[in-house]
Amino acid sequence: MKKTVRHQAVEILTHISQSNAFAGDLLDSCLEKQSLSRTADGRLLTHLVYGVLRMRGHLDWILARLYRGNYSKMEENIKNVLRTGLYQLRFSDRLPAFAVVDEAVKIAGRVHSRAGGLVNAVLRSYLRGPDLCSFPDENANPAEYIAAYHSHPLWLVKGWLDLYGRKDTEALCAADNEMPPLTVRVNPLKSGRRGLTEKLIQAGFQAEETPWSPEGIHIAFAPLPVQKTVFFADGLLRIQDEASQLISYLVNPRKGQKILDVCAGSGGKTTHLAALMKNEGRMVAMDRNLEKIEQLQNDASRMGIRIIEAIRADGELPLSSEYHNQFDAVFVDAPCSGTGTLRRNPEIKWRLQPGDIDRHAGTQNSILRNAAAAVAPHGILVYATCSLLPRENDGVVRQFLADCPHFRLGPPDSPAVLNLTDPNGILRTYPHRHSMDGFFGAVFRRRI
Repeated sequence: MKKTVRHQAVEILTHISQSNAFAGDLLDSCLEKQSLSRTADGRLLTHLVYGVLRMRGHLDWILARLYRGNYSKMEENIKNVLRTGLYQLRFSDRLPAFAVVDEAVKIAGRVHSRAGGLVNAVLRSYLRGPDLCSFPDENANPAEYIAAYHSHPLWLVKGWLDLYGRKDTEALCAADNEMPPLTVRVNPLKSGRRGLTEKLIQAGFQAEETPWSPEGIHIAFAPLPVQKTVFFADGLLRIQDEASQLISYLVNPRKGQKILDVCAGSGGKTTHLAALMKNEGRMVAMDRNLEKIEQLQNDASRMGIRIIEAIRADGELPLSSEYHNQFDAVFVDAPCSGTGTLRRNPEIKWRLQPGDIDRHAGTQNSILRNAAAAVAPHGILVYATCSLLPRENDGVVRQFLADCPHFRLGPPDSPAVLNLTDPNGILRTYPHRHSMDGFFGAVFRRRI
């Protein structure tokens, strides 16, 4: 028997729960394999998977009070049947309530022979009294209320309350549960932003220029996936969040310079830097993941970029002496918790643990110190994360300045980021304030 869309959603959610897989990758694979892209079933599958991931804490709070046993010990696949059913009852009106429950019971029976009755009892209990499962008192227990109602881990909410206060923390958590905008970056080697925006509109897209990034375009509606367009195939654009685009302006490279990207990944910022260099100069891009290097090379080729030398190397290890004191700018887009990207990757908040943050910070400190060796006299070193946690950001900056006194913190040169920097010249963006991902970026200048 063919599995329904809702059953497939449960299976994807369980796969995510039991592995380090990301929803986007699993959904792309499923949609492509079953030719579901741009179909009603494809949209429903995406809606359910991301909806449950974003609101999992909220759903679990309710389910734990409806279930008569120990909810924490329930099998993950049965939890996901309940989560998917409750999400539809609470946040979606695409099916009548009786149909949602009936479908959930059928899926439960295929997941576990004795789960149907349990799922039926729990969901019908919710329907009998949807308002009986009260959340913590928001005034007496603000951290517990925000964590449960806005679906974030309690430890993360407590940290943000200490850092940002009640109003901003609640707004940030609410923003994390919203659908992020689809944003693309124009490739200035092949097109201007205004011209490409007009071409997109003529092709049926709802498109407008971003307020912060000079190369960004927001797409509110797309008649087909951006990756399936001639604009993508011809290398005129790349999908990239606006905040991620702004990070390249901290480096602010010029044509003819020598630039080292120590943690290049699949190349979103690397190709941007090369384009800002007008395809003139030397760009060395490192990453330890061979698959990402291949993605970078493919993307660079598509976008007409010729100056990138992509090599496999681990930034946690000391750089080869041939790179010492050689580069006008060295860029470290460090691996991090990703807490600034929870709108796009909601699964992160359920697998991240408090102890992970110290581990990330240790890695970030090592990479930054190693990268510093490649900076030429009077050159710059740029450090960036997509984290909203001080341990990975300001804490790493302080440690680096203590370890490397021949560097000083300095403001960025580009006017594109000046209105988003604090008095120390550090870039900070936030989903609830700027409608883009949360990023942190600092510029260090070598004194000698």
